[in-house]
Amino acid sequence: MVGERTQADEVPPPEHLFTWVDVDEHLARLAEAAVQWPQWLLGADAWWDGLELVVRPATEPAEVHSWLNAVFGPGSVVTDGSHPILRLDDPRTPQPTGLPISLCVDDEMRKPRREPRLREKHITPFLAEPLPAPEVDGFAADVQLMAFHSFKGGVGRTVHAVAAADALAGQGASVLLVDADLEAPGITWMHRSQGGQLDFSYEDFLALLHGEEGGPEGAVEIAARYLPNQEAGHYPGPGSITVLPASRRVTLGPPRIEPADLLGPSRSSYFLTDALAALAARIGVQVVVMDLRAGASELSAPVLLDRRVQRVFVTTLSDQSLTGTCEFVRQLGRRSPGRRGLDPESSVVITQYRQDAHGEQVTEAQNLLGRALGSLLPAAGTSGADRNRDARDIDTDVLITAVKSPFREELLALPPGWNSVLAAVERASLKGVLQPVLPTIDRGRPPRTTSGERDIDALRGDLARTARRLTYAESEGLSSASGFLVTGPIRNLLSEHRTELPVALVTGAKGSGKTFTFVTLCAARTWSEFARRSEVTGVGLDAPIVPVLEPTALRQDDVTPQDLRDAFARERDGAVAENGFAIRDRLTRGVAELGEEDAVGWRKLWLRCLAGAAGLSAEQVTDPEEALMELGRRQQVVFVVDGLEDVFQTLDTKVKQTALRVLLVDVLGWLRSLRGRPLGLIVFVRRDLVGRAVHQNTGQLLHRYDSYALRWDEQEALRLALWVAVRAEALDQPAKAVTDLSYDELVTALTALWGRKLGTETSKEARSHLWVPAALGDFQGQVQARDVVVFLGEAARLSAQQKGWPDRVLTPAAMRRALLECSTNKIDEIRQENPEVGALLTHMRQYGGTVTVPFPLADVGLDTDQAEFLVRSGVFTRGDDGRYWVPEIYRHGLGFGSERRARVLWR
Repeated sequence: MVGERTQADEVPPPEHLFTWVDVDEHLARLAEAAVQWPQWLLGADAWWDGLELVVRPATEPAEVHSWLNAVFGPGSVVTDGSHPILRLDDPRTPQPTGLPISLCVDDEMRKPRREPRLREKHITPFLAEPLPAPEVDGFAADVQLMAFHSFKGGVGRTVHAVAAADALAGQGASVLLVDADLEAPGITWMHRSQGGQLDFSYEDFLALLHGEEGGPEGAVEIAARYLPNQEAGHYPGPGSITVLPASRRVTLGPPRIEPADLLGPSRSSYFLTDALAALAARIGVQVVVMDLRAGASELSAPVLLDRRVQRVFVTTLSDQSLTGTCEFVRQLGRRSPGRRGLDPESSVVITQYRQDAHGEQVTEAQNLLGRALGSLLPAAGTSGADRNRDARDIDTDVLITAVKSPFREELLALPPGWNSVLAAVERASLKGVLQPVLPTIDRGRPPRTTSGERDIDALRGDLARTARRLTYAESEGLSSASGFLVTGPIRNLLSEHRTELPVALVTGAKGSGKTFTFVTLCAARTWSEFARRSEVTGVGLDAPIVPVLEPTALRQDDVTPQDLRDAFARERDGAVAENGFAIRDRLTRGVAELGEEDAVGWRKLWLRCLAGAAGLSAEQVTDPEEALMELGRRQQVVFVVDGLEDVFQTLDTKVKQTALRVLLVDVLGWLRSLRGRPLGLIVFVRRDLVGRAVHQNTGQLLHRYDSYALRWDEQEALRLALWVAVRAEALDQPAKAVTDLSYDELVTALTALWGRKLGTETSKEARSHLWVPAALGDFQGQVQARDVVVFLGEAARLSAQQKGWPDRVLTPAAMRRALLECSTNKIDEIRQENPEVGALLTHMRQYGGTVTVPFPLADVGLDTDQAEFLVRSGVFTRGDDGRYWVPEIYRHGLGFGSERRARVLWR
């Protein structure tokens, strides 16, 4: 254990030592850090009257004194007569005062009993190790424990605990809601104000357990006689909430028996949580929801330090609350990290923020909390198909759940009664907010919704082939683009241009679906037909679609972009349109011939390209502006441009930057200035290229077209996955209905594709619908469409090679392995499509196997400018400590390791 630590883990000497408490605290920190703890020191205890060190035989006092001076600061050990003392700070006297140092020799290091406390009783090197795991995985009768905790009071912890219990009961679960805040109870007051029974309390249960000689059976039996009378609310079906209030006492005061008082050598270290689970099982409850005492309190420690408990931390954006939560979570993580596949995922709820004012602060908070939760959430296991390191790392670095619960005025001053509080919870939609963190209740196997009774291997093969066809739109061609998923940006583009042709930018990151949208738009041939296929009504403009520039890799099948150009040109007296190669040559010559700042020259060149695509010959286009205006008087048309990356791959010269800026700003502006808007233009362009070409007012330009930007958040990524599966006929779901499903309906429909979890229904594995977008996404919750499709194809192919899991199309092991393949493929694709980013990724790959995320730039041989370029490109994000992170979709392909054991997702 000591050998695994580095100098970065060293604990600096304390600035002040006033009492033995300071000495004891510093020794505990040294033991936990391990790197400075010497081999000869077996244990240490500081008392009010002395410091006792347990050392191995033959340990010299001089060696002990030298170590104490090193870790407590030079001059800490002084000799008072013949007896050495550890000096304490006492400004009252110039004479040294402190704790007498005594050495106790022992030849054996005995491992002490470790208990789930925040403060250890005895300081030994074993403090550097986590607490011992519970002897039994899980709780009696598969009861689940969920504990809400906050570092600071007043952040909404109690109301979110109540909301979680209410949501679970509404879904048919039986819940035991425990008010474990023994010093400032909240749920107790709600229940009492409603007139609920308070025959038996948490204090009663603790006192009974404290008095038991053996197990909890006696206390459980007594509690089970009274708790049925303490139900709150009424729920249809089997759902119920039983309240265990903090106390029956009306007078306020500290508890007589605390949870830590139950710990003793004759009992399990996890006696309290085992007893609560036994009580829940006895009264037929499936989930125990606990509202714990705020702060770093021993009242909460025995629950929070049991890794089998699902821990939910609640915080606001307040610096005190946020920083305190992060530090407390790290401390818990050092003492009680989880085990992947055995222990539940922990999570965090960010409350009391305004969506219109705190966007950046919420993102920063998510990053901070994510890094803290990295020490706490389930660590990698070694079972089954996850025995190789790469596959084992996938879950451990993918899913941290940070649920965002925005400010709601009705929650500022809660009403007194239980029913009134639940009504406020309902109005604030808290149950929906908490859905991602609620434990899964076993309701039996979900119904099969795969296509009929077809063989599961056939479904997997069909999905693999369909996803492979859809991976690259340019490899398909126009005739294959008959069906597509209508997303929000497409709807916006059409609905905002029902009576006026579009002049717009459609931006997106690489792989976001720009070319696929371009292909489907061209395949529709007219603006009104594109609207009809997208099910957007009221679009009566029958303007033809004319591609000006297309990707060089676009498949040339029985319908091509040149066919669309020629068809439009023939309607004009049999004219012949300029082909795509000639248009691209025009642009290439422009890069070589035009000056760096020749905006006028580039505007005319771009307009000549539009005119040539429409069939206006060079002789007719002496003045491209006049030629296009004349065209507009005769006929409407929507020009479309894609494939700019093929012409301006690097934007490494000012000429290229000027060329692209003129198209994005000047040409669109000129077309928008034409009376009656006879000519439309849609430019598909990578978002990072916009930032590099347009140096002034970039944000304003992007904001203008923001509603058309191709972004895929978690919900839309799930929608795309379902759409691909339905298109492959791997699931029975009407294709048209996919666009109308709510988030919960999407999750349910996808259960037949990949199960509820990456494991069995009752396992502690990650939830599939959270894991997939998290594994494929970036730190802003954005997922690229191509990555989703590639992932589905690879996971289906790997699933077809396996047996078992007849209840789902994609198997858990295949999904994890597919992420590794997707990561490698993504980097290879970027090298071809974005040479600037690709060159930097190729450079970093040489450090694979030696770099751990997060890392300083020196570890990957990059400078600040290169790093900031990668930040803008979505490959890097910079941490608050100056180190850099890469998303999982890049990390595995780069071969980088990770210091986190976290499961990552931002909602």
